[in-house]
Amino acid sequence: MITLGCLATGFTPSSLTFSWTKNNAALTNFIQYPPVQKNNLYSEVSQIQVRRQDWNQSEMVKCMVTHAAGNAEAPIVKPKPVVYQLPTIKVCSSDEGEEVSFSCIAKDFSPKSYEIKWLKNGNEVTGQKDEITAPFGERKDSNGNTLYSASSFLSVQTTEWSDGTTFTCVFKGKGENNVEVFKNASVTYKYTQTGPEGCREADVDVNILHPTVEDMFLKRKGTITCQVQINRGRVEKILWQDENKTDMAGAFKVPPKGKKGTFNLELEITYDEWAEGKKRYCVVESEDFFDPLTKLYQRNIELMFEVNNEWNAAMEAEEDTMAKTALTFILLFLITLLFTIGATAIKVK
Repeated sequence: MITLGCLATGFTPSSLTFSWTKNNAALTNFIQYPPVQKNNLYSEVSQIQVRRQDWNQSEMVKCMVTHAAGNAEAPIVKPKPVVYQLPTIKVCSSDEGEEVSFSCIAKDFSPKSYEIKWLKNGNEVTGQKDEITAPFGERKDSNGNTLYSASSFLSVQTTEWSDGTTFTCVFKGKGENNVEVFKNASVTYKYTQTGPEGCREADVDVNILHPTVEDMFLKRKGTITCQVQINRGRVEKILWQDENKTDMAGAFKVPPKGKKGTFNLELEITYDEWAEGKKRYCVVESEDFFDPLTKLYQRNIELMFEVNNEWNAAMEAEEDTMAKTALTFILLFLITLLFTIGATAIKVK
């Protein structure tokens, strides 16, 4: 059994009655405690027990109060379960002369509680350093869960960045039962012909193909296509998001690992969505991006008027053609009729 509570505060006089319902059916096995007075106002509590399976099935339980000043009610909403997810982490370095800067991006973790620290060759970074850690943002996934991102930046003297040196970004979050969980990523000094190797960058082009006007007007629906050209690097996922930047269920594609070329992800849009100018976002996720690459699709309102004008003009032109054709047939019919009447008159004479 699970115990639910209902608190009424700030009322006077003290007489107040609680009642409970489940799916609009009255519940009677509740407890109502005596009112408590503070500063001439009263507070009162009521509790009820429900079966765990009923609570898990999200059946609607309501607490209602009746009072001389008015009535009120409040639904008891089952809180969403906490999502536990470790982030993906990317670490990059850049040489800026007398200093070397490191960046650590931790993406899509939950819950929000976290800590980031830096290690050099396995030991916590000490000595002269500049370090900044800050929230990076949040988003909702296709299940409506909120995922968080954070970033940390570290600057040290170039003397600490030499061949074979490894800097590690360590992320500490919370797991189930409040257990600490960890994830890390490292970058190791590697010299190339152009100097120390920095972050890899993916080379990706994104293009949005709009639905055809014929489909929207004749079929009352069309297809938006996100065309992704992968020239270099790896793309983990291509997906569509709605106007609230929430992942759309089932609207995603995972390109084969390391494969280059063009990949298309289609999304159906109805005429009503199209006419209202609904926004859709094509999102390309890559471990080589600090932020996902996002491309907006939105129908141009001015284009809509232009298309409507073209459509109306085409319809008017078609109507004119039909009218001319009908007139031609009528004239031909009259000429034929006159010729027939004339021929008949000649025969009679």
